[in-house]
Amino acid sequence: MFINNLYQEKTLLQKIQKTHLEKMYTPDNPSGILVCQKKDNDYRWLIKDLHDGRLVTSPLRKTDKQLAEKLAVNLYRIICIQHLQIQIDTINSTIRCLESGKQSKFPLDNILPNHPFKDLLNNFRRRPQSPADFFDLNSPYRQFILSHLQSEYSWVIEWYLNPYKKNPDHPEQLIFPVKLGFKVRSKSEVLIADRLYEEGILYHYEEQLILSDHSSYPDFNIPITLYRKYAWEHFGAMDKPLYFNRTRGRIMDYLDHQWFPGINMLTTYETKQNPLTEEQVDHVISWIESRYRLAFPDIPPDKSFNMYDLAAYVKSQRGSQ
Repeated sequence: MFINNLYQEKTLLQKIQKTHLEKMYTPDNPSGILVCQKKDNDYRWLIKDLHDGRLVTSPLRKTDKQLAEKLAVNLYRIICIQHLQIQIDTINSTIRCLESGKQSKFPLDNILPNHPFKDLLNNFRRRPQSPADFFDLNSPYRQFILSHLQSEYSWVIEWYLNPYKKNPDHPEQLIFPVKLGFKVRSKSEVLIADRLYEEGILYHYEEQLILSDHSSYPDFNIPITLYRKYAWEHFGAMDKPLYFNRTRGRIMDYLDHQWFPGINMLTTYETKQNPLTEEQVDHVISWIESRYRLAFPDIPPDKSFNMYDLAAYVKSQRGSQ
């Protein structure tokens, strides 16, 4: 079972890596990377590129901000690709150990040897060593990567930050605080809400979902793409006949409106004798996270910065305007 999980994680990392590579080689993306070179109390911008197999460095004007951002993102992608490769190599090494029953070493010094962009990092002093370095407050690349992420994922950040219609029923039952600063109806919902937050997965709590001629308010609404979201309903008193019958009706209502558990809807259940556990929640979140990481591959793979950090940055930018 553990080896299967490793293979699944390896496949996911390879897909994210492939996404970075594909975005680097799109026709409208410039080749090369941005080098921010310290000069007095400022930085000068340089383009580092390969021409006929030779490294060529040329100056870039400070007015070429759009080009600078694209080149900075290229550098960011290269570092992310290498970071992902190290993770993949580590997984390969672990799998070999488990399958052979012996210790084995996997070479980590030949990361993606066939890709010429590796040469762009040659003789590049003080370059970022990991995705986290791009988000350091003193990094000259921070502004470019944040601008890129803000533009790339503007739809989901707008969705998250904008007000939405919430469940108006029984507000007095909202008594359990979560890490995002609002209150929910049960301790089980606290567990789900806080684990989603800890994994950097954006959600809305009890957001209105229109089903033909009436509304429902699923516990959690989680976006994966602009046109695809998951609804997560937790049913917390299944051993109570009245609650059970109401739940059965709600599930049938969801099915009648094309919301199917395991496809675009997630469900968890509990009774007094079988309360919701962290393991159960983490199993569902692991399923969401694999899709979430593929949907938002430009979020750093070392988890040094996540969607909540991006939302906070966008919100702070608006506050300073």
